[in-house]
Amino acid sequence: MGDTVINLQFTTFTVPLPDFIYDGIKEYCRNANGYQPQPQILVDRLAAKHAIPKGMIYLTAGADEAINAFALAYGKQTYIFTPTYIVYDGMKHFYAHVTAIDSLHNNAYTIPTDTIPDATLIVLANPNNPCGFTTREKVIELIQHNPQAIVVIDEVYAEFSDLSVLAETKRFKNLAVLRSFSKSYGMAAARVAYITAHPEVIAAIQNKTQWANVSYLSIGAAMSALNHEEYFTNLISDIISRRDDFIRYLNTGGFTVLPSRINAVLIRFETTKEGTLFAEYLQNQKFIVSHGNGHSNVGLDARFVRISIGTEEEMRAIHTAITQYHLKQP
Repeated sequence: MGDTVINLQFTTFTVPLPDFIYDGIKEYCRNANGYQPQPQILVDRLAAKHAIPKGMIYLTAGADEAINAFALAYGKQTYIFTPTYIVYDGMKHFYAHVTAIDSLHNNAYTIPTDTIPDATLIVLANPNNPCGFTTREKVIELIQHNPQAIVVIDEVYAEFSDLSVLAETKRFKNLAVLRSFSKSYGMAAARVAYITAHPEVIAAIQNKTQWANVSYLSIGAAMSALNHEEYFTNLISDIISRRDDFIRYLNTGGFTVLPSRINAVLIRFETTKEGTLFAEYLQNQKFIVSHGNGHSNVGLDARFVRISIGTEEEMRAIHTAITQYHLKQP
């Protein structure tokens, strides 16, 4: 790919959005001259999609707004499971007290599901970023063992794996699930996500966000995406296939790869020096990847390099670069 810089740092789609997204926004532009708080058209569509009451859905400006709203509403004693998404640690800037539970042992991400007596808020990404996942059964255990806390399951990568507990929000009043159009629909810059939870939780969160918090044009983009689910299902299937091929390639080359259920792969080196040399080599070859925590994670050190899954052409290019690196090693 010549001198082109290939950005595989963030877990976003590297292909442009299809034309039907732009076409779908047009009618929303006509009605964007006034405030549109919690547009009912998307709430209704999501309620039908997930078979849950409309009063259990709240739209947010990306999952980050939802996470910070939970920090403000419930974050007195917050627990997270590292390594994980960096914004969870950032909840401390929204008046939450955050305790991290190290959950990576022997290259396996495994969370404890015991009662955390003083917890008021527990946040778990599932599938987790940068690696690992938690079975539905263990997630339910976590919820059941902690009735004193609001348990937030961040499912922004839900479409990459069959692990969702969203339907359980009708059963557990202390469960909230986050979904987003950023990862599975490739619209990170649109900043549209949603919470599903008991109406009492929704009411508490609503008081911690702006009145008209979601762009009406983003609502149009989300509606257009939902009208073309098959396109995104196929796109995710292709990404998963390229991810699994990449993992097999890395394993064959002797790299230590941690289990992944998202559109990225995490490599662990034995020393921080090895991890740094590899990351610097890729940078010199014009690949942007995430080294250590990078801009996305908390709980990693310089032994770790995370590479997101790009297009077929991008993955062929990084295969070639890594093979050359491997051949240069003593």
